[in-house]
Amino acid sequence: MIYQIYYTPKDSKEDKRYIMFDIEYYLSKYDANNCLSELHCLPCIEGVTKFLKDNLNNKDFNCDEFVKLGEEIEGLRGLLYEQYDNKPKKYSVAKDFHYKVFGKVLEEKIEAFANKYDLHINRD
Repeated sequence: MIYQIYYTPKDSKEDKRYIMFDIEYYLSKYDANNCLSELHCLPCIEGVTKFLKDNLNNKDFNCDEFVKLGEEIEGLRGLLYEQYDNKPKKYSVAKDFHYKVFGKVLEEKIEAFANKYDLHINRD
């Protein structure tokens, strides 16, 4: 699954999307008998910079909080490995963990971030 968190300027005359985070989450074969979840998050500088430029003068925008929450999105792979038991497992167990355990956590975190900053999510 690919998630893109993106920003669309409200006052823009063109329909422009600026991707802020490109997140790839997939079930990977570890060896002949085991799988594990894998996650890669790529922060996209153009999107983050455009969002910050457009929001820095907003009195309700807290830049320090945005940075903290953005770092949590950027660090989702660390969350997967450090706080969840993401190690090689038999396919059926790995699949349940991937979709029913961490997959739900991932969705919640992405949704919360996007909702807080009025961003959009593209799922593929």
